[in-house]
Amino acid sequence: MKPVTGPGAQSIPGQVFREAITPSRQLPVVDRSKVDPGTLKAAEGMESMFLDYMMKVMRETVPKNDLDLESPATQIYRSMLDSETSERAARAGGIGLADQIVAYLEAARYNQGSGNVSDTSHELPATRRTGGTHEGQ
Repeated sequence: MKPVTGPGAQSIPGQVFREAITPSRQLPVVDRSKVDPGTLKAAEGMESMFLDYMMKVMRETVPKNDLDLESPATQIYRSMLDSETSERAARAGGIGLADQIVAYLEAARYNQGSGNVSDTSHELPATRRTGGTHEGQ
């Protein structure tokens, strides 16, 4: 696949994006084969959680009646089925939330600048204080 050029094109090393972002196409299309597997797994996990919650809330809107064959076991089974359906949907492309998360994370990763990776000023000190009353002794 050739690099994207022109107005609105993303100039990110590794060519994560397949197409240019233009006013008519606001959502970036992510080439999942070029994304870090950990980032992709995290993004799909977030989309799966969102879809699972959405399905749970949607099921709560269905009115209950006395003729339902609902039992606690049926509710557990349906919840597990919704979770599995959500995970499979996220892995298959879902509603595009995972691609949005990947696009955001990849853009943020390349926009952080070229700082020195050996900089350890952000690390915790060797003795970690928790603020308890026993530390002053």
